[in-house]
Amino acid sequence: MPYSVTDLIRFYNSPFSYWCYKTNKLVEEKKINEKYKISINQTNLISPQLLKKAEEHEIILKDRFRITEKLNLVDMSNKQSTNETLVSVISKKPDVIFQPYIETDDLVGRLDFIRVLENTLEIIDAKLSFSVKENHLIQLCAYKEILENVTGIETNKASLFLGDLELHSIDLEDIFSTYIEIKNKFIKFNNEYDENTAPFPKKGEDLKEFDVEAKKIWKEEGSLEQIYRIQEKQIEKLKDNGIYSISELKNTKLEKIEGIGNDTFNKYKKFANLLAKSSDDEINYEIKDKSLYGLLPQNKGDLYIDFEGYPFLDLKRNFEYLYGIWFLNEKENFKYFWSDNEDEEEESFVDFINYLLNHLKSYPGAKFYHYFSYEITSLKKSSEHFNKYESEVRELIESNHFVDLFKIVNSSLLIGASSYSLKTVEKLAGIKRTEDLQSGMESIKSFEEYYFNEEYDLKDSIIDYNKADCRNLYLLHEWLVTLL
Repeated sequence: MPYSVTDLIRFYNSPFSYWCYKTNKLVEEKKINEKYKISINQTNLISPQLLKKAEEHEIILKDRFRITEKLNLVDMSNKQSTNETLVSVISKKPDVIFQPYIETDDLVGRLDFIRVLENTLEIIDAKLSFSVKENHLIQLCAYKEILENVTGIETNKASLFLGDLELHSIDLEDIFSTYIEIKNKFIKFNNEYDENTAPFPKKGEDLKEFDVEAKKIWKEEGSLEQIYRIQEKQIEKLKDNGIYSISELKNTKLEKIEGIGNDTFNKYKKFANLLAKSSDDEINYEIKDKSLYGLLPQNKGDLYIDFEGYPFLDLKRNFEYLYGIWFLNEKENFKYFWSDNEDEEEESFVDFINYLLNHLKSYPGAKFYHYFSYEITSLKKSSEHFNKYESEVRELIESNHFVDLFKIVNSSLLIGASSYSLKTVEKLAGIKRTEDLQSGMESIKSFEEYYFNEEYDLKDSIIDYNKADCRNLYLLHEWLVTLL
């Protein structure tokens, strides 16, 4: 039985994720026992709105061919299309064929577009991405092999229709041999599949909805993958020197390893020591910069900001549906600007910037604390998109009113955890979350339900989540000051 090209790409991105996916599918089909079912992280499943956006992206190109360029387009998107029907359609020399389903003994797939040229065929695949990725090339190679086997026509041309709405010509010659190796490994993997033996999840794999399962394995086995920001190539160098676990790294007598800088190796050993002493409830840390990267004490005028954005309404930027601000005030500590559409988003952006500018009139030295670079990037993009407050946003940034607490933490502390996310770091300050929503992806999912399915009662939960992020930034800053 042939495998889908989609499955091949999942395997290419992560053999572990593919094994989990295959195992769950066999459980659902009652081919293996229910006990093998693997838990999934629902928040990492592909958004229905992203799938809808991908379909719309394909239709844009379809309409361009059919309406704008007035090409003869044959639609084969119905599930009954076969190899024979495709060959028959090609023989009639249309300009474009849309979504034909074809299969070989090894692989099956539904191509987005085929251009029928004079003596060859061109494969066109639609992707929302703004750049060409290697898995896109592997997918095109798979389609090329299937198409050539089915039609007997050499397929020398391939293109990607990306998020910039442009067609990008792709050369598959250099990567085709790599594709064949991957396909052979994929088929061998399936032939040797064992529901009792999962491949080890490696650092850097696209684990998708099985990321929590992978992290559980890393923790249970004391794996090097737990070290913050360690790369797979560095893990391999450690293993080449007999270091396979956090415990072995912590206790190693080695002082240097070829291919890893001495400072980096020493930092990894410190991470290993902290990880070994830490738990989910109590995270150990070490101060490496007593000045905490120049952290300032809290002042009454300081603000703590956090935004909630939705990525699937516009191809080029997030829709910023919530701007949140936490501040010191005896009567009220939280203010937010909510948007249900782009017009309201523009108003919210203007109101937010005006709030900052007016606030500075009362508190000229105020700092606006945030965590990581999202808020700064968002303000730049929004000012450009709405063509408003570009110079003001630039001036606020250049005058150092914005302070990234992530930079403070990352530069000043070594933490016995695999992540420096706000949700992890705030545990150091003893902050506990009690809100219904516990992660950014949960917030995005809730906004989808609110926005598209009219689950309006979810709005309060989303606002509470944002409020907690803003408040916890304040509490984190308060705790960091005690370390000075």
